[in-house]
Amino acid sequence: MNARHRLGARRQWHRGDTLSGMQLTVLGSGTAIPVADRFPAGYLLEFGDTKLMVDCGPGTLRRLAAAGVSLDRLDAVLLTHYHTDHCADLAALLFALRSPHFEGRAPMRIFGAPGLERLIGKLTEAWPWLAPRGYELRLTEITQRSFALDTANVVAIPIRHTAQSLGYRIETDAGTVAFSGDADECDELVELAQDVDVFVCDAATPDGQKLDGHLTPGLAADHAERARSRRLMLTHFYPECEGHDLRAMASARFQGEVLLAADLMAMDVSQLP
Repeated sequence: MNARHRLGARRQWHRGDTLSGMQLTVLGSGTAIPVADRFPAGYLLEFGDTKLMVDCGPGTLRRLAAAGVSLDRLDAVLLTHYHTDHCADLAALLFALRSPHFEGRAPMRIFGAPGLERLIGKLTEAWPWLAPRGYELRLTEITQRSFALDTANVVAIPIRHTAQSLGYRIETDAGTVAFSGDADECDELVELAQDVDVFVCDAATPDGQKLDGHLTPGLAADHAERARSRRLMLTHFYPECEGHDLRAMASARFQGEVLLAADLMAMDVSQLP
């Protein structure tokens, strides 16, 4: 796998700018197992004047900075579940936002399954200096299937992984992207990815080496094919994936385009053919 693969030229957007399309950037395509070129899970989705992170694994704030996005421009975070490799940088985010550099910024919105408030409460109990200072923190425990997030509609669907796992479908006039989070085989993934422009899907290990609670490239492809997704982006690669042709495994079972996620890989979803 080419860990530095990149699609298109990334445009830089600053405070007050409005993006007419929809930009997806991979911040972390790896797992809890440390490797040199893949941080744990995190993605940046930009649409209108909104910058949204999906998952916030350890190190992804550094990738966010490398992508040219300051924390004063980050509007919201969606968490798929509460495993550490998907949310550990919440602590780093809350601590950083206390800096005078970000005083007076717009409210930071964090969304997740029920249990989010308890998680933030426990983090703040352990580290009192994570309590908001100079900005407003808004926590939303998702209890409804669909809700508006600025100019997007977000659909949250329970996914087979943990009792608090959610997949997200973000729909805008410029495109639709679905994120499986960590996932095992389930019909809900097909519903989540129905006719989307890009389906970002767990493919943790090669075919024949399936881990409980995760998918392989072939299984991810099966769900994408049933959903008639336009593109399948495989991600969340364990070290076992190295040396295997993951794209070929998926392409054998999915008729659309197959992409392999890599950190800082970026694409304009609205401009995809």
